[in-house]
Amino acid sequence: MRNATPQDIPRLIAIENATQMAPWTEEIFKRSLAVGYDCWVIEEEERVIGFIMMSSVVGESHILNVCIDPAYQRQGYGQKLVNYAIAQADRKKMSMIYLEVRRSNKPAIALYDKLGFVQISERKNYYPLDDKREDALIFALELGLMRQSPTNI
Repeated sequence: MRNATPQDIPRLIAIENATQMAPWTEEIFKRSLAVGYDCWVIEEEERVIGFIMMSSVVGESHILNVCIDPAYQRQGYGQKLVNYAIAQADRKKMSMIYLEVRRSNKPAIALYDKLGFVQISERKNYYPLDDKREDALIFALELGLMRQSPTNI
């Protein structure tokens, strides 16, 4: 696991295009890195096979994007990325992590459930889907409860 660099953008775009119905553009990746969003990549044999992008502000983190190259899916890499992002948010003392996921993305929903995320809401017609729209489910993970609070004795 390492921080993404601008040199990784072509590979991030390739993974994004192979996995997403409405992929991010090169400009979105460039702006996201330029404004300081956290982006980590996971590699296999020195090749980027996945990434996670997260923003953190005012005590909350938001996972914006998670993608794994289709050839490496269902091998635990997505879970490693999300766990890493959770650890980084916790290290920064964030209290919550949020994310949206397509209602139809059952594997991702199962992963978020497994990691302790709870569905808190939904956004109707959030994602483009061919000539229609698809709902987003909003999940949250409360981090503050996982920390030990200091005691004054």
